[in-house]
Amino acid sequence: MNDLRGETRAWYTDYYVRTGTDRNNIRKNPEVLFQTLANEKSVVHAARNIPLEPPDAKVLDVGCGAGGNFFQLFRLGYRPENLSGIDILQENLGEAKKYYPQVRLVCSDASCMPFKNNEFDLVSESTMFATLPDEDLAGRIAAEMLRVCRCGGYLQLIDWRTPKPRDRHYSALTKSRLRHLFKLGSATELIGISHGSLIPPIGRFLSKYLPASYFPVATLFPFLVGQVVYVLRKKT
Repeated sequence: MNDLRGETRAWYTDYYVRTGTDRNNIRKNPEVLFQTLANEKSVVHAARNIPLEPPDAKVLDVGCGAGGNFFQLFRLGYRPENLSGIDILQENLGEAKKYYPQVRLVCSDASCMPFKNNEFDLVSESTMFATLPDEDLAGRIAAEMLRVCRCGGYLQLIDWRTPKPRDRHYSALTKSRLRHLFKLGSATELIGISHGSLIPPIGRFLSKYLPASYFPVATLFPFLVGQVVYVLRKKT
C-alpha cells in the first residue's frame, strides 16, 4: 500500500505543479464556476434516479480526498453520521476531519476496503476512475465497491467519459469501460446517466468569458459534455 500511497501523492503533486494550486478554486478561478455548477446539477439530477430515503441511507464516498463531495451529499439529505469516506492519503483525511467531524473517515487502500459485505446503501466516487489508467487496480476497486454495496443498493460514478489524448495518467470512464469494470448485465444494471460539465478546454473558456452561453452550449451540443454521473443498481 505504501507504493500506491506514494504514487497517489506524486500524481497530485504533479497535477498542481502543472495546473497551479488555484486550478479548481471556485472563488479565485473564474474558469471553475460554471464547470462546478454543471457538475452539481448532474449530481442533483442523478439523485432523482436513486430511490433511497437519504436520512436513513448509509453512504460511502470512495477516494473522498479532503471531503469535497460531502457537502453535496448533506444538501441532498444524507446525514453525516451515516456517511463514511475512504482515502489512501492521511493528509487529505486530516483536512476533511476539520470540517466534517461526524463523518467516519478511514485511511486505507480502496482496492482492499476494511468494510463488511453489503454494508452500504449507496457507494459513490468522483473523478477517480478517470485518473486510474491501471486497469487491474481499477478493476479491484470496482470489485470492492460492489462487495460493500448491499444487494439492491446503488453505485454513483461521477466521472469523465471523454478521452484525453496523449495523457498516460488518464483513462476515461466510457460506457464500455463501465460495462467491464462493474459487470453490467450480470452484477449491476445501469438505471441512469446524468450529464454535467463540458470538456475542460471549452467549459473553462465559456465559464470565464461567456458564462451566459455555458448551459445553452451544453444543451445544444451534448457531445461536448465530458462529465457524467452513472447510476447503477446492484442486482440481488
